[in-house]
Amino acid sequence: MDNVLKPKFAGSFYPSDPLTLEVTVKQYLDNDSIIYEDAIGMVVPHAGYVYSGKTAGYGFSSAPTKKSTIVIIAPSHKFPFRGETVFNSDFLETPLGVCPINKQVTKALATEMETFVFNEHSLEVLIPFVQIKWPEAEIVPIVLGIEPDCEKVAGLLHKYVPDAFVIASSDLSHFYPQNVAERIDRLTINAFLSLSAEKLKKNLEACGKTAIQILLLFAELSNASKAIELDYSTSAAAGGDKESVVGYFSGIVV
Repeated sequence: MDNVLKPKFAGSFYPSDPLTLEVTVKQYLDNDSIIYEDAIGMVVPHAGYVYSGKTAGYGFSSAPTKKSTIVIIAPSHKFPFRGETVFNSDFLETPLGVCPINKQVTKALATEMETFVFNEHSLEVLIPFVQIKWPEAEIVPIVLGIEPDCEKVAGLLHKYVPDAFVIASSDLSHFYPQNVAERIDRLTINAFLSLSAEKLKKNLEACGKTAIQILLLFAELSNASKAIELDYSTSAAAGGDKESVVGYFSGIVV
């Protein structure tokens, strides 16, 4: 019997009705983005769609048109553990159906990483975008706990799946006034744009900071030449409290 991780956040973070979900994601993808066919990875946010869907849409619409394997690196929010885990299941499910996992790659990674599986919104909310953007693609889901070995993970990805498109799932600062959040987030964005994983190790605020570090280390191994800012917003843009916002960013590595 196939091992399927059922969705947990449909109906809260994103629509549970399949048609509504498909229409919503396609609306977020319908923008004026330039497609970077040579891109090797990107950063996108993972909040509820009403808050971060637009910014995530800029990332996915800028990504290469055809990719067979998508690596998603996401931070754990509720399940505490140390290190990193690869989800060695068969499928991840959303209201749009099941999204296949690349078993060849996950089995290889499982020889050097943990393999326990749990529901995590920073992973799940990105799956419908993958299903719409790359309906034939397989995914490699990696979730990070406390103090993951970023160099190890980047090296393993470059070893086992060098042609994959790597997605770092991350929001930026949390619960500052709008003007303060913009200043704090600019430091993180500038570190990303410098392609320096070392700068991301500094006291910057992003819940997926280690996921971004892995992306930049993978980019270095892949001889990437530049990082490009695509979109920045905060929760205030969706009617949230301007005195306590969350920052959202999408950027791509070419």
